[in-house]
Amino acid sequence: MIGGALLLIALLPSSAQAADGQFLYIRSDTGTLDALVKPPNDVCLQIPGGAAHAGNDTDATAFVYADTGCQQLLAIVGVGGTFDQTNPPPLPARSVGFGSG
Repeated sequence: MIGGALLLIALLPSSAQAADGQFLYIRSDTGTLDALVKPPNDVCLQIPGGAAHAGNDTDATAFVYADTGCQQLLAIVGVGGTFDQTNPPPLPARSVGFGSG
């Protein structure tokens, strides 16, 4: 898994900017705390386990989606903002993108 992640990082263009900070979230599948650290901007990232609650502690706006392909927008979470899954039924975030829109 680490080798694959390193390969993915190596394949990213060198001009890609990363959001400084972390996107902390509570996994909807286990209830445990997880994070996306220094996520790249302008890339759709899947949220492992889905996010029931999240805090955007990066320096970029987070666009939170219901699907894994960043198509069904749930919320726009500004710097320092939070996201809570919609109810009922529970609809966790499955992917996120960072940037200015």
